[in-house]
Amino acid sequence: MSPNLQASFWLRMALQDGDRDVCVRAIEEVYPSTRVEDHIEQGYCSFTLLVSPALVRRAMDQPKSADGDRSSMSSSPFIVQLRPPQHALDEDIARAAGSTYGGIAPDVRSLPCPLPGGLRAYEMSLKKGVPLSTLLSQKPSGTEVDRWHKQIRLVESLASFVGQAWPPFVGKAGPTRHIRADSPMLDDSSWLAQCTGKVGANIERKLGKLSRELPDSALRKRAKKTLEYFMAIEDHPVVLNHGDLIPTNILVDEETWEITGIIDWAEAEWLPFGLCLYGLDHLLGFLDRSSSTAVFRYREGADLLRETFWRKLTRKSPHMEARMKDVTVMRDVGVLLWLGYAWDEGKIDRVVNEVDDMEELARLRAFLYVQDCALA
Repeated sequence: MSPNLQASFWLRMALQDGDRDVCVRAIEEVYPSTRVEDHIEQGYCSFTLLVSPALVRRAMDQPKSADGDRSSMSSSPFIVQLRPPQHALDEDIARAAGSTYGGIAPDVRSLPCPLPGGLRAYEMSLKKGVPLSTLLSQKPSGTEVDRWHKQIRLVESLASFVGQAWPPFVGKAGPTRHIRADSPMLDDSSWLAQCTGKVGANIERKLGKLSRELPDSALRKRAKKTLEYFMAIEDHPVVLNHGDLIPTNILVDEETWEITGIIDWAEAEWLPFGLCLYGLDHLLGFLDRSSSTAVFRYREGADLLRETFWRKLTRKSPHMEARMKDVTVMRDVGVLLWLGYAWDEGKIDRVVNEVDDMEELARLRAFLYVQDCALA
């Protein structure tokens, strides 16, 4: 079920609209001499404030230096994100995102300031760029050639982002464990035991439930086949996967469409490499709501863009090619887990149905190509 975006963040989180002013004053106390205002982009589970440090002194008010020049002092804007306890950020995950993916993930630190309703405050670096969802929703501008080059840069930069998590020493499948140096270490020798989060610790159970409860036989068959392939994999890299890799969380350069930042790591987990690859298909098409049932339609050239993505990904991580079958299975696992369960205010435990979840099912069928439901 799609989230209710009509109500304000404050009402959605059982707070009052007036609590916004209380929070702003609290943040202003943490950062004196700043301007605190609502950020133009807002998420569902958080409220974001833009903090713009004022000049410590205006240039004309500062004393002259020995050579007669005046200098001004200023800092870059940043954001403070307010989150309810149920959607709090894990600072260890935030640090791991930085070490795994570099500057494409924002720096994060919690702020110890009391806020209404138990809200948590986090200071974050402000990543440049505009949400890709904004550009995809706009009427195409420029020439067709121009737009095609932008789409190429978009999928190639997505491949570069995803590929950063693949450990350089992983080659052909084997019984040994292959994980990043910053992955969690457990005594259990099973590679799957390294997945300890809300999703990762329940992959087998969740796939099994989908294979029994998805609303049509083609989807149930696909889920069952994917589960069989998944359970047959003896070893696979466990890396930090972004938990909601959709266009609203992807920032791009407006002129080139190259990815400049990935935001909202609240749902990130240590998971098998490839579970976030459902993000690619979000970039290749759109949801058509013009009829009584929603349909996900791929844009012209989607197949070429998909090939471009995989070519770039394997060039960046050459050893991945030997494990490509496993990676594509993990991609399907990710599609099933992220679209086969309804979000329901973050509960993520109800299998989607034809009545309440038409949009999720439209994407699920398209992303899994259920008309060709057998895995090759």
